[in-house]
Amino acid sequence: MTDAPATALRILMIDDESRILRALKALLREHTTFSTTNPLEAAALAKQHDVDVVICDQRMPEKVGVDVLREIKETHPRALRILLTGYSDLKAVLGSVNEGEVFRFVNKPWNNTEMRDLVASAGQIAREAPVIARDVLPQAEHDRARTQVGVLVIEDDTTVQQRLREILQPYYKVNFANNAERALQIMEQNETGVVISETEAGRSDLTALLKALKLHHPHIATVVVTERANASTAIELINEGQVYRMLIKPVRMGTCRLSVDSAIGRYWQLKQNPQAARRYVAAAPNAESSTSALRLPAALLNRIRSLPGRLLGTMRA
Repeated sequence: MTDAPATALRILMIDDESRILRALKALLREHTTFSTTNPLEAAALAKQHDVDVVICDQRMPEKVGVDVLREIKETHPRALRILLTGYSDLKAVLGSVNEGEVFRFVNKPWNNTEMRDLVASAGQIAREAPVIARDVLPQAEHDRARTQVGVLVIEDDTTVQQRLREILQPYYKVNFANNAERALQIMEQNETGVVISETEAGRSDLTALLKALKLHHPHIATVVVTERANASTAIELINEGQVYRMLIKPVRMGTCRLSVDSAIGRYWQLKQNPQAARRYVAAAPNAESSTSALRLPAALLNRIRSLPGRLLGTMRA
């Protein structure tokens, strides 16, 4: 057997169906691949072989993919994680956001060219971008971050606004907006590290705004709060919006506070180490999607692109 080229990635593939593993191995034959049908041994294999990319199926009898990726995230955080599934299960999708923090979500059957390109991109980022292993800050640093990092809530429902005001305002620097225009005005004037947003405000779809914001400013952590979540929207927000957390209404105080604390920790660490933001870059927008960032009005998109780095914390004042 000849040695793999120096540029070859190390890829771990986990699926209870051997035929899927064979297909992936053939597709990615220019790389060094490791595979298993047993998800219980996946975390140990990822660490043992120092893999760059993990491709894991969601629906397996011994352990679901979200749980496997969460364990790998803890034991081998350098690897970027891709969740593979043949069905749209909202619980799995939400779990991949909130627990496994997947890089991309891929539906079966995959497109071969897109899968190869995705793995190559993920592997390059895994090798080059620094790791933010944990988002929990030491208490003193966390207290400092809370006094400096702006939290922007985009929500037009006054009842929900009041609920979030009660939960967040005693602890964070919070601004409220009820539409995209007002949200951008706030971000143009204030350092904003965390955006908490519905997917809709009145008749406006906010997912395109969230995607564009993440595409151009990947260091910002986005928490989506919604009562109308569906699997397809959540998948889009993972791939094209790299949403940090997704919460279902009614919002619980403990869950919301934990999510915002963690999001502030993520932003704060990326502010100190901006090269690591490459790990959270969004996929290029899909022009055919009704919520594509490309469908935003040009003036709005230009304002998002040109949000001042000083106010977003990516440049020193």
